[in-house]
Amino acid sequence: MLKGTYIYYQDGQEIYRSSNVITKYGKRFLTSFLAGRDSFTSKSMSFGIDSTSAQDTDTRMGFEFYRTPVLFGSTDIQTVNDTTTYAVVYKATIPQDVAGYITEVGIYPEFKDSLTSYDSKFIADFDNQLDWTNTPLITSTNARVGQYLLTMSSNGTSAKEYKSNIQAIDLSGYSVNDTLKLAYVKNDANLQNIIIKFYSSALDYYSVTITPNSGTGYKLSSDIKLDNLFSNASTLNVDPSNINQIGITITPASGQSTSVGLDALRINDEDTFNPNFGLISRSVLTTPLVKLAGRQVDVEYRLDLGF
Repeated sequence: MLKGTYIYYQDGQEIYRSSNVITKYGKRFLTSFLAGRDSFTSKSMSFGIDSTSAQDTDTRMGFEFYRTPVLFGSTDIQTVNDTTTYAVVYKATIPQDVAGYITEVGIYPEFKDSLTSYDSKFIADFDNQLDWTNTPLITSTNARVGQYLLTMSSNGTSAKEYKSNIQAIDLSGYSVNDTLKLAYVKNDANLQNIIIKFYSSALDYYSVTITPNSGTGYKLSSDIKLDNLFSNASTLNVDPSNINQIGITITPASGQSTSVGLDALRINDEDTFNPNFGLISRSVLTTPLVKLAGRQVDVEYRLDLGF
């Protein structure tokens, strides 16, 4: 029986460990690897902020914010009181300059899970207020991706839009089944919705409306299919291959003021998933591990082999 555990070290001292679920895709991959059909010469470890329980049907992380190559793998064979145990150990490092609020970790083969060049990626991490019009407030409070998030507000009389010019991104190769996901902090009960716009020019954009989750606090939106984005164009002239500006509109309930902390926006490639190279293992931490900038964390994945 396979049993996997992630062990976290800082300054050479163990600071945390968490057990994993080996996905059905992981079992398929490991079986193919043992049969010599697939290569496992390189691997990557992924870290995220979603706390949804791990399932064997998981194909990706809930909300990945950092991925790093596995540095090396080794075997650990020990005999105690005539009982021999066998394990494979993989190690990776989260470097000093990465900060985040880790609630999930996983391991992948170092292959793209996309069969196209339109892979999963970050669209925005909301860490620089100077990138945006209307100068949102910057704060470290409640930030989970990186060290900062931006607080965008509306004064209660009308919706307010914040815009940021970005290096052009190409959405033309994504399908209607790919998804967007937003990490944000709902500061009060007065938020009616968040509208995300992807501009190719001042008047030409796609938009999608996010209905906020109930309650206040840190939230992850549901997966928003790009069908909802592509079907809502301001004009027929939107160029999906040249998205060069993002707009975030904060809409308050009538007559109320509201504010929202924006932490991260990413796109997930869903429809070209290759089951041979999906998520092998995912672990959800019982207590979040806060990774501070300036401190390196080493992570070891130990796969115990039950034979």
